[in-house]
Amino acid sequence: MRGETVLDLGQEDRPSIAPFFDWLLGPVRMALLDAAITLGIADILAEAGDPDEIAARLKTHPGNTRHFLDALAALGLAAKRRGRYANTPLASRYLRRESPTYMGGLVENLKRIQHRNLPRLMELLESGPPPVAREDRLDGDAQWKRSARDLACYQRAGMAELAADIVASLPESPKLRRMLDFGGGPGIIGLGILTRFPVMRGALADLPAVIEVAREEIETAGMAGRVELYPGDYNTASFGSGYDLVWASHNLYYAKDLEGLLARILDALHPGGVFISFHEGLTGEHTKPPFYVLSRVSLALEGQDVSFEAGEIASAALAAGFLSIETRIRDTPMGEVRVDILRKAGSLGETAA
Repeated sequence: MRGETVLDLGQEDRPSIAPFFDWLLGPVRMALLDAAITLGIADILAEAGDPDEIAARLKTHPGNTRHFLDALAALGLAAKRRGRYANTPLASRYLRRESPTYMGGLVENLKRIQHRNLPRLMELLESGPPPVAREDRLDGDAQWKRSARDLACYQRAGMAELAADIVASLPESPKLRRMLDFGGGPGIIGLGILTRFPVMRGALADLPAVIEVAREEIETAGMAGRVELYPGDYNTASFGSGYDLVWASHNLYYAKDLEGLLARILDALHPGGVFISFHEGLTGEHTKPPFYVLSRVSLALEGQDVSFEAGEIASAALAAGFLSIETRIRDTPMGEVRVDILRKAGSLGETAA
């Protein structure tokens, strides 16, 4: 076309049209997942496999119930053999309500956050960010009180184990005796690290409403004697000191002064202590990784663009006084994450308190 500008990205002149058809299926997949969660299909399939029995329990149309179950099988949330249906391991582990890794609540919460502005996309493009209701603000108590229990399931679904693996890979790991799960939500990540390191004691800092959920998780895990709790807004409240390790994952967005907050974390560490930041890092002029750009576009359109650029946290930490940085890239179910490992000057003692 005359006047058309096309960037030379080194791609073929005739790219496939397949992405368009895949994108068209996005709303279909979400609608099926939403219905499966609402109906509790994974709980029903754990007990019943005959489609007529399933329809009777759901009080739904038998023919359409079969179509729905066939679609769930195509989605990977059901298996079908000789006309009967059963859960797949994916559905059994993550969609049964009794499962400690039940994802239904988290999906519902994230759907509300990620999708709420999509129906008015054109309106927001024309008018700009609207006022955000108090209960929808990411830096408010209401959002995190509502989602704390769902976050516990997510953290149990592999995040706690990943965090413990990262800590175990540190050369300092044999000397770690006290750690802080900073902004740790329900505390499952910190508990996972403490489980891996029986000699370590822990602390958790988060908003008061979230701390109450964490307290229950800690007591259930039998670790009440090993974990101190620091309720409050981390911008102003105390989160203790004397740590060998501070872990912070996907929670530094609400720092009013990031460099100042990181300086406080530095002061809370023993000499030679380690601060681990587990956050995304946008690249490609804010176009990559795709998961974070796409999942947060609804928030960005309402003025809650919280994503960090690649290197932003590390630069602020070095400016705050950390001695060195080591960055690792990890693939997670939610996309590529930067693991920034920042070290304080000095050397941890063999028997750090």
